[in-house]
Formats: sequence, structure tokens, C-alpha cells
Amino acid sequence: MANKWPVLNNPPVEVALFQLKFEMGDTKLNDFLKCDVELRKLLPNRNDTIEASINLPSSSIPLGTSKFSGTSNAKLANYVYYSADQKCKLAITEGSLTYTDERKYVGWEEFERLICQYLTILAPVLEKHIINRTSIRFINQFPLVEFSDPTEYFKTLVSSAENGVPYPLIKYGFKLVLDVREGVYSIVNQNLDKMPDKYLYIFDIDVLNRSNLIFDINSIRTVLQELRDIKNNIFFNNITDKIIESCN
Repeated sequence: MANKWPVLNNPPVEVALFQLKFEMGDTKLNDFLKCDVELRKLLPNRNDTIEASINLPSSSIPLGTSKFSGTSNAKLANYVYYSADQKCKLAITEGSLTYTDERKYVGWEEFERLICQYLTILAPVLEKHIINRTSIRFINQFPLVEFSDPTEYFKTLVSSAENGVPYPLIKYGFKLVLDVREGVYSIVNQNLDKMPDKYLYIFDIDVLNRSNLIFDINSIRTVLQELRDIKNNIFFNNITDKIIESCN
């Protein structure tokens, strides 16, 4: 039976991200343009990034304006589709697909629905490809009026000896890498910044599954559900009731 998590009327999610890493095989980056028309129905704008290296013959450079001749090697690096407000993006590179949503978070069901919608569009190109990493990342932000006692808000903390440093805290951060099971792990970053009128606490959770699977939307959906459960376990087991109340 699925876990029952507290309902947050005002989720603190600032950025929700999904990523696939896959083996390209014989597929070329421009093969994804077969899906361009359908992708533009959801994300109407597209930027193409070109990477180039320039080789110049070795020579001394005189002062002033000079002309040089050389060779360049340019290639297409990625396609980035994005919404009119640029808060929703889909980046396609050689071997990776990254969906980023910075709009107001309305819930997991909508986030998962959009991921599957994009994967359905891209399926003609991605089918039979080996997926070697699936991940989600949620960047949460909590505005706090005061932060004199961190234990009022969070359960995973960096502590020092009592009466150790006699100066007020204005910024700190730490990173955790959690070994969930073989092939599945999480990278958690927590950071605090003192603003003029408040504290901003960033709780950044990245959950990754490195298991290989053949591209299949139902299989990816199953992996996503597991990643979500892990993310929620980390999130809700780290915050106190006081933080939950601030999100409702």
C-alpha cells in the first residue's frame, strides 16, 4: 500500500526536475527533430546550442588589431524547448533528456503526467534504447523569520559544541549522499542564507536510479514512483511539524 504523506497546500517546491541518461547507439541528435512539431505544441520555443573549438597557428601576437586564419570544429550540442514564460524547459542532448519546471508546483500527479506526455512524443526515437540512469530532483525553499534554533525546523543538522561560536549564524550549507540500495542513491544539499528581512533555507533533494532498462514508459513510471517515495521519505523525515504548518 502506498505511503500516506502529509498534504501541503503551499508546497515549497521552487524547481522540479526529471532526467534520463541513455545510450545513443546509432541515433543522432538531429533525429529528435522528428518530434519537433509535437513538442512545439507544448513548448513552442526552441534554442539550438552549437559548440565550437577554434585552432590558431602558434605565433606571436603583435600589439594592435591583427587578422588570423585558423580552423574550427563546430557541432550541435543540444536542443532546448521552452514555454513562453521560460519556466518550463525540455533539454535534449546526446545521451540525456532533462525536463525542468519552475512554475508553481501543483502536485506529483501533474508532474508525472507531463513527463509521460513528453516521453510519449519522444518514444519513436527513444524506443529500444538502453536507459542507464533515471532521476528526479526537487529544490525546496523555506522563508523563515528567524533561525536561532534550527531544531525547531529540521531534524538533519550540522551541530557544534554548546556555547561554541559566539556570533550569529548568517549562512551555512552541507551535503549528504545517501545509499538507498544497490544502484539507487540520493544527493541532499541544505543551505541557509540570511536576507535583509528573513532567512532562506534551501532543501535540495536529488534521487537517482542507475539501473539499466530498455526504454518503456510503464517501466519508467514504476521507477519514478520509487524515486518519489524515496524523495518523500527524505523530505518528511527531515522536517518538523512547524515547517509542515508553515506550508499550509
